[in-house]
Amino acid sequence: MKKLTILTALFLSGNVFAQFTTTDENANFGQKQVVTLEKTTTFNLSGEALKVGDYMPSMQLVTSDLKAFDTSDEAQKVKIYSVLTSVDTPVCVQQAIDLSKFVEEHKAELKGIEFLAISADTPFAQQRFQKENNLKGITYLSDSSKHQFGMKTGSQIEELGLLTRSIIVTDKNNKVVYTQRVPELTTIPDLESAVKVAQANQ
Repeated sequence: MKKLTILTALFLSGNVFAQFTTTDENANFGQKQVVTLEKTTTFNLSGEALKVGDYMPSMQLVTSDLKAFDTSDEAQKVKIYSVLTSVDTPVCVQQAIDLSKFVEEHKAELKGIEFLAISADTPFAQQRFQKENNLKGITYLSDSSKHQFGMKTGSQIEELGLLTRSIIVTDKNNKVVYTQRVPELTTIPDLESAVKVAQANQ
């Protein structure tokens, strides 16, 4: 019952038409770290903390169109992972739409950067979400099966089985060069700062 109440608060927090704030606040991933919801509810993170300088662990994920995706594959591209808590929350809607618009509006200067959005939603929920919001230019990854991404990056919200809102940049060799994990779930990571780092590592 408590988990249901928390999930309801998470999904209904804010308003579908609200504008959520982009923040430059940053916190660590992993065990012994917490994230808040509307500053009043605190959740614990679990998993091994990912840090700048680490290499992205190998994780077997599934794209929204049901294709296998290994995070350690060498694509010779800089990658930006936009980590969403749940596609059914208004904050994630804004985060995803902002990302899609940014990529569409800056195509020429973003060549060589691969944009990935990841959440613990099922691939089918992600398909629906992309269609409903007309999202383009982003590969969606599902961590719904074994929660490998959450546990191997320390972005798992223990009480919810969802991912904490964040952004991660890896270079062409899958080395982590930038992370931002927002300490408050109703705020959005600073995409432009992440893109600047990504461009510097092309």
